[in-house]
Amino acid sequence: MTTRHNRWHSAAIGAALLIAVTWGLQTAGIGHEARAQPKKPAAKAATAEILTETQIIERVIGSIDRAVKYLASVQRRDGSPMDGAWDDCNAPNAMALLAIMGRGHVPGRGPYADVIERGKKYLLRTQDANGVFRSKRIAGSGPMYSHGLTTLCMSEMYGMDPDPELEEKLRKAVDLIVRCQSKAGGWRYQPNPSTQDVSVTIMQIVALRAANNAEIPVPQKTIDNAVKYIKSCAHPKGGFGYTGPAQGPHTTAAGILSLQLLGHYNDPTVTKALDFMSKIPVTWGKAGGVTYFYYFHYYAIQGNYQAGGKYWNQWHPKVREMFLEHQLENGSWDAPAGGMSESANVVGANGVYWTAMASLVLEVYMHFLPAYQR
Repeated sequence: MTTRHNRWHSAAIGAALLIAVTWGLQTAGIGHEARAQPKKPAAKAATAEILTETQIIERVIGSIDRAVKYLASVQRRDGSPMDGAWDDCNAPNAMALLAIMGRGHVPGRGPYADVIERGKKYLLRTQDANGVFRSKRIAGSGPMYSHGLTTLCMSEMYGMDPDPELEEKLRKAVDLIVRCQSKAGGWRYQPNPSTQDVSVTIMQIVALRAANNAEIPVPQKTIDNAVKYIKSCAHPKGGFGYTGPAQGPHTTAAGILSLQLLGHYNDPTVTKALDFMSKIPVTWGKAGGVTYFYYFHYYAIQGNYQAGGKYWNQWHPKVREMFLEHQLENGSWDAPAGGMSESANVVGANGVYWTAMASLVLEVYMHFLPAYQR
């Protein structure tokens, strides 16, 4: 793709004001929101009562509204260098902004305009001279996890906010991702083209998809090489591995969505992986090898949504009911007990990561952010 008007051929998505995240009905009393497209009635979960489409949407909207209110309440707004942040790692900051925008709140308007603006300014301040959105606290072994998420967030915002500084820094961030792709076609922790794994790679792929939607060009060679790398990690019996063929639940969800967002919706490796993933239990806690609970469900719900049909119908009601049931009274979520890997000392304080991720899972019903649309 060499012009601003090209699109990844499989994704006929305009870069307009927040048209779809993965997940309407406009809520009374909340103004200035984009209107989503109505969806077919959701299938009935095994443990859920039969609900009409309107009842389902009302419950989901109510849940997300409480979550957004909670996220806004714990943002730092003190005029310090951390003003606008939720955490000293950019990943929770980006996820919080995505969750707020995923509900249909846009920059410059509505009840959360100031929250979004402060969050944007903080993230832009973290970019270094090389184009890396570099957190004060780097979770994991390098900055590329949080850089990918921050670039995704800035790409979604750029479709709604003509801020020249935002555009300049977004283009630098995208150029960095393109430069740092390894010879094999993936990415890893450090901002250099050395090695690769599926977990870091999916975050760069989603960021590039969002940037391309926002008319930031992405070279076709970059896309083709990413497809080649993800396919190299496919297990012959279904699933994707971390650095090669395997059947890890987290990397399977990431691999499925990677190929879907790169336009390979019907690739045999995707179908086999969806069949494998459909056997993983949906439960609040550690089951089926799932230890990064929110990470898994964030990608799994999107992969099933992109696939549609039986995969979507069998998956989403169970996931929806699970998250609605476990939301706390203050609107936040916490981590499931039982040796999970996303503890507060890893993902940050105040439940921001958990709450933002849970919101984005549920926002698959609302369809406001372009990056995850079909």
